[in-house]
Amino acid sequence: MNDQEDTRSFLEVLTELLAEEAISDVHLQIDHPIWVRRSGEMQIVRNSCVSAVDLNNWLQSRYKDASPVTRVLELGGQDDFALNLGNFRIRAHAWMSQGQLNVAVRRLSNDIPPMSSLGLPASVQRLIESPQGLVLVTGPTGSGKSTTLASMIDWLNANTQSHIITLEDPIEYVHKDRASRMRQRQIGEAGDCADFAAGVIGAMREDPDVILIGEMRDVETVEAALNAAQTGHLVLATLHTNSATETINRILAFFTESDRELARSVLASVLRGVVSQRLVRTKEGKRVLALEILMATQAIRVHITGGRNNLLIQEMSSGAIDGQLTLNQSLIKLFNEKIVDQETALMASNDRPALERLLGVAA
Repeated sequence: MNDQEDTRSFLEVLTELLAEEAISDVHLQIDHPIWVRRSGEMQIVRNSCVSAVDLNNWLQSRYKDASPVTRVLELGGQDDFALNLGNFRIRAHAWMSQGQLNVAVRRLSNDIPPMSSLGLPASVQRLIESPQGLVLVTGPTGSGKSTTLASMIDWLNANTQSHIITLEDPIEYVHKDRASRMRQRQIGEAGDCADFAAGVIGAMREDPDVILIGEMRDVETVEAALNAAQTGHLVLATLHTNSATETINRILAFFTESDRELARSVLASVLRGVVSQRLVRTKEGKRVLALEILMATQAIRVHITGGRNNLLIQEMSSGAIDGQLTLNQSLIKLFNEKIVDQETALMASNDRPALERLLGVAA
């Protein structure tokens, strides 16, 4: 086979794997077999091997005439990007490991799912119906944050007459103008803007109603997000945290001790809510959202202002009428509906002893 045929064969295999509904991610490394994440578990693809020609030719659309290894090293040893592969749009992360180039590929849906189809309750829609404030979507890597945010933006795009600016690294879901004007900006060296903080500051001069921040990575971005929310904009952003309480603590930890009291006051005034999520394995081998939702009620704001973040979970546990939801409550619901088994629920909990007590598990 010549190189062109090898490349075509590789792309056919990659496309076929990404077309399989149960596969969320495909892992590639030169001279190694392909690995996939199928229904949440890593599995090797037998009789597969990725050649240097395969990978280099495929990545030419990203790196042009440069060697992918050289370019990734120039970018600090890792690179995020999104591109089209046949009928698919994919997100990829290239990185160096012991001198070897690896690429993790994730299929993105061409269609943006509505919030109801994701298992998000009505309280989440209430969060984004507010004309201003800060809404945070959090969770570990691979928990579906990007899809949730895309769904929120799509709802706003269809149901409000707004100017929506997104700052993403990379752009995953492509939005078209509907009732709103949509403008998406790619963050990064080869993108539309150098970094998230600069993007937010620039967006403030672009007459926005809604600003989406793909990730709050540093204090400059957090400060810009709080300022945008304070000055009458609806700001949606993500953090890699595992619970609502951890999210509040993480934001405040960006600030020095001398600035933290003011930051606590500003955060309490602008916060609309936190949606913390993770994907858990169902009995059928699929994955379903388990959620924790903090709605910024007056009681929640008082606790944040007073530095009593340890009391947030208590307010959430008894605040179902306000739309509050703890992760344990979400897991109990999934267990009672026979969607997940008991051990899966316990493993997903961020407070296993408490969930064991609620489920009546013997010590």
